[in-house]
Amino acid sequence: MKKKEQRLNDIMALVREQPTISIKELAKILDVSEMTIRRDISYLKESNAMTQMLGMNVISTAPAQPPLMYDFQYELERNVEAKERIARKASNLIRPRDILILDSSTTVSKIVPYIPNNMELTVISGNYYIISKLPKNDSINLIVPGGVYNRQLQMFESSEGINIIKEHRATKYFFSASGIHEHLGMTCSYAFEVLTKRAGLASSVCKILLADSSKFGIITTSYFAKLNEADIIITDTGISGEWKKIIEDMGIELYIV
Repeated sequence: MKKKEQRLNDIMALVREQPTISIKELAKILDVSEMTIRRDISYLKESNAMTQMLGMNVISTAPAQPPLMYDFQYELERNVEAKERIARKASNLIRPRDILILDSSTTVSKIVPYIPNNMELTVISGNYYIISKLPKNDSINLIVPGGVYNRQLQMFESSEGINIIKEHRATKYFFSASGIHEHLGMTCSYAFEVLTKRAGLASSVCKILLADSSKFGIITTSYFAKLNEADIIITDTGISGEWKKIIEDMGIELYIV
C-alpha cells in the first residue's frame, strides 16, 4: 500500500474512534505536518468520506459502525485453556537476556506466570495487568511506554509511548489480533491500538503472533499488518486444515498446541 493511501486509512480509522480529534493531534500521531493532514482531509471531504465541523478545528465522519466492544477482564475468561497452552509454548521461546515487547492482549498476558523468576530480561509493555504480574526482582529491566490509561484494554496509550517503542529494539515481539484474514490481514478492535502494534512490529527481530483458533477468518475494524509480517504463529488444535495450509504457504512457522 502506498504511503498516502495508508495515511488516509489511518486518518479514517482514528476519526472513527475519536470523532473530535484535532488536526494537530492527527499530525502528531501520524508524524506529518498539519498542512499534510489538511490536504488529506480535503481529499476525503471531496470523496464525501469526511466533513469538517463548523467553527471548530476538529473533524468528523459520516455515520459509521461503532467499534466492537472489548473488555480485557472479560476476555481473560474466554478460551482460557487454549490461551494457557499457547502462552506456555510462547514462554518456551524466551531466552536469557532477551528484549521482549509484550502486546496488550489477554493471550500475551498469560505468558507472564511462565517467565522464570531469575531469568535476565528486558520487558517493554504498556499493559497494566502484565506490568503488575511480572516477577518482582532485579533480573527484569522493565520499560513502560506511558500515557492515558484505557480501562477496557488495561493499557497506557499516547504518542510519546509509541515513540518509546519506536526508539527501542527487541529480540521478540509477542502480540495478538482480534481478527486474522488471509487477504485483509491482521486487525484489532480499536484504531488507537494500530500505531502501537505497528511500532512493536517495526522494532522487533522476531514477531510472534499468539492467537486462539477462534480468531482465524475474523475481520475487526482496524487493520494493522499483513499476516505474513508474523514470523511465528502459535495457536490451538481448533485451527482448520485450510488455515494450516494458508500459513505454511506463507512461509510462517506454525506451532499448534
